[in-house]
Amino acid sequence: MNRIIDYIIEQRKGHYCHALELSNVYELQSIIDAIYDEFIEQYYLEEIIDFFNTISLYYYTEEEDNPEEEEELYNFDIEEYINNL
Repeated sequence: MNRIIDYIIEQRKGHYCHALELSNVYELQSIIDAIYDEFIEQYYLEEIIDFFNTISLYYYTEEEDNPEEEEELYNFDIEEYINNL
């Protein structure tokens, strides 16, 4: 298992779901930025990429569904984005 996931599960005493509900790519980028900043000094870049490559993404919005935003979210290249940080 990924060391970042292990750390989070330990910190939350087992209460963790490796999934995100998002309504657009901007939300995903913001979460990636925050986690990258928090963990880059403790973990390898590959571990951060693996953490995000294994997370389940769900398109969710309380407003009307937007098929373009949903497609953009599911097609977003997480690895490329992290490598460019």
